[in-house]
Amino acid sequence: MLNKLVEYIKNNHPDADVDVYLDAKYIQLNNAQLKQIADALERGDISSLPASSCGAGHFIFHFGSTIILVQKDTTDSKTVFSAELAWETDFLSVRSVRDKTKGFYFINFEFDDDYKVTLLETQKIIEGHVNNADKNQKIIDKVMPVLKGFMTAISD
Repeated sequence: MLNKLVEYIKNNHPDADVDVYLDAKYIQLNNAQLKQIADALERGDISSLPASSCGAGHFIFHFGSTIILVQKDTTDSKTVFSAELAWETDFLSVRSVRDKTKGFYFINFEFDDDYKVTLLETQKIIEGHVNNADKNQKIIDKVMPVLKGFMTAISD
């Protein structure tokens, strides 16, 4: 799926920097691994650690049809990580070289030490699609517990 995402970005958003995806460590979890994280969170086996405890500075977290590029924030703000979620959709790629390619829906966000999310604007939009902040927030609310559990699990 990462190859399809990189191709989609190159074809549809040529001004975007695909190197941030190509240079990041890639981590893909299968359904059993996701269930293991969800169960551990539900049982309280994984205690929540601040986002800054995660030593990873730049990685791609892939599960299902979702890829999240996560990057440590290097500014002096309260933001600890910035992220770009790419979700494979049934929207057709408008400028793709192939007619039957699926598109990707992007949500940019950042989060602080307590994993409090702030949605950000994105330039990577699907032509004709209206960006819905409430829908984006619901999607992020669904993926953040898994991302938080994963980041806590790999924290120092």
